[in-house]
Amino acid sequence: MSFAGHALDAIQRIQYNRSILKLHRARYKELKQAVSKIKSEYHSFHDRNQFSEKELELYKNRIKAKIKQDRQKSFLISGFITLVVIGLIYFAAEFLLDYFLKS
Repeated sequence: MSFAGHALDAIQRIQYNRSILKLHRARYKELKQAVSKIKSEYHSFHDRNQFSEKELELYKNRIKAKIKQDRQKSFLISGFITLVVIGLIYFAAEFLLDYFLKS
Protein backbone atom coordinates (compact mmCIF):
# COMPACT_ATOMS: atom_id res chain seq x y z
CA MET A 1 0.00 0.00 0.00
CA SER A 2 1.48 3.36 -1.06
CA PHE A 3 0.38 6.62 0.52
CA ALA A 4 2.74 8.88 -1.45
CA GLY A 5 0.33 9.65 -4.32
CA HIS A 6 -0.89 12.91 -2.84
CA ALA A 7 2.70 14.05 -2.27
CA LEU A 8 3.62 13.37 -5.90
CA ASP A 9 0.52 15.24 -7.05
CA ALA A 10 1.53 18.23 -4.92
CA ILE A 11 5.06 18.17 -6.32
CA GLN A 12 3.73 18.03 -9.88
CA ARG A 13 1.37 20.94 -9.17
CA ILE A 14 4.26 23.01 -7.82
CA GLN A 15 6.37 22.24 -10.92
CA TYR A 16 3.45 23.12 -13.19
CA ASN A 17 2.86 26.40 -11.36
CA ARG A 18 6.54 27.30 -11.63
CA SER A 19 6.53 26.61 -15.37
CA ILE A 20 3.42 28.77 -15.81
CA LEU A 21 5.06 31.54 -13.78
CA LYS A 22 8.18 31.42 -15.99
CA LEU A 23 5.98 31.56 -19.09
CA HIS A 24 4.06 34.58 -17.78
CA ARG A 25 7.27 36.36 -16.84
CA ALA A 26 8.67 35.79 -20.33
CA ARG A 27 5.48 37.12 -21.94
CA TYR A 28 5.52 40.13 -19.61
CA LYS A 29 9.12 40.94 -20.61
CA GLU A 30 8.21 40.68 -24.31
CA LEU A 31 5.21 42.96 -23.89
CA LYS A 32 7.20 45.44 -21.82
CA GLN A 33 9.89 45.63 -24.49
CA ALA A 34 7.29 46.05 -27.23
CA VAL A 35 5.54 48.86 -25.36
CA SER A 36 8.79 50.63 -24.59
CA LYS A 37 9.57 50.76 -28.33
CA ILE A 38 6.26 52.43 -29.16
CA LYS A 39 6.21 56.20 -29.16
CA SER A 40 2.98 57.82 -28.21
CA GLU A 41 1.72 61.25 -29.17
CA TYR A 42 2.74 62.87 -25.88
CA HIS A 43 5.49 60.69 -24.47
CA SER A 44 8.63 59.25 -25.94
CA PHE A 45 9.43 56.81 -23.09
CA HIS A 46 12.82 58.22 -22.23
CA ASP A 47 14.50 57.83 -18.90
CA ARG A 48 13.64 60.89 -16.86
CA ASN A 49 17.20 61.04 -15.54
CA GLN A 50 18.38 61.98 -19.05
CA PHE A 51 16.57 65.33 -18.92
CA SER A 52 17.60 68.51 -17.21
CA GLU A 53 15.30 70.11 -14.65
CA LYS A 54 14.05 72.69 -17.20
CA GLU A 55 13.25 70.03 -19.80
CA LEU A 56 11.49 67.90 -17.21
CA GLU A 57 9.42 70.87 -16.04
CA LEU A 58 8.57 71.70 -19.67
CA TYR A 59 7.33 68.15 -20.31
CA LYS A 60 5.31 68.19 -17.10
CA ASN A 61 3.67 71.49 -18.07
CA ARG A 62 2.84 70.17 -21.54
CA ILE A 63 1.25 67.05 -20.07
CA LYS A 64 -0.76 69.13 -17.58
CA ALA A 65 -1.94 71.46 -20.35
CA LYS A 66 -2.99 68.50 -22.50
CA ILE A 67 -4.89 66.93 -19.60
CA LYS A 68 -6.66 70.24 -18.93
CA GLN A 69 -7.55 70.58 -22.62
CA ASP A 70 -8.90 67.02 -22.75
CA ARG A 71 -11.02 67.61 -19.64
CA GLN A 72 -12.49 70.80 -21.11
CA LYS A 73 -13.24 69.03 -24.37
CA SER A 74 -14.97 66.12 -22.63
CA PHE A 75 -16.95 68.55 -20.44
CA LEU A 76 -18.19 70.46 -23.49
CA ILE A 77 -19.10 67.29 -25.36
CA SER A 78 -20.96 65.83 -22.39
CA GLY A 79 -22.78 69.16 -21.87
CA PHE A 80 -23.83 69.24 -25.52
CA ILE A 81 -25.06 65.65 -25.41
CA THR A 82 -26.97 66.39 -22.20
CA LEU A 83 -28.69 69.37 -23.83
CA VAL A 84 -29.64 67.30 -26.87
CA VAL A 85 -31.09 64.53 -24.68
CA ILE A 86 -33.02 67.04 -22.57
CA GLY A 87 -34.38 68.62 -25.75
CA LEU A 88 -35.46 65.24 -27.10
CA ILE A 89 -37.15 64.36 -23.83
CA TYR A 90 -38.96 67.71 -23.80
CA PHE A 91 -40.27 67.33 -27.35
CA ALA A 92 -41.23 63.69 -26.78
CA ALA A 93 -43.08 64.63 -23.59
CA GLU A 94 -44.85 67.49 -25.34
CA PHE A 95 -45.87 65.23 -28.23
CA LEU A 96 -47.10 62.47 -25.92
CA LEU A 97 -48.98 64.96 -23.73
CA ASP A 98 -50.79 66.35 -26.78
CA TYR A 99 -51.46 62.83 -28.05
CA PHE A 100 -53.01 61.65 -24.78
CA LEU A 101 -55.02 64.83 -24.24
CA LYS A 102 -56.58 64.57 -27.72
CA SER A 103 -57.57 60.94 -27.32
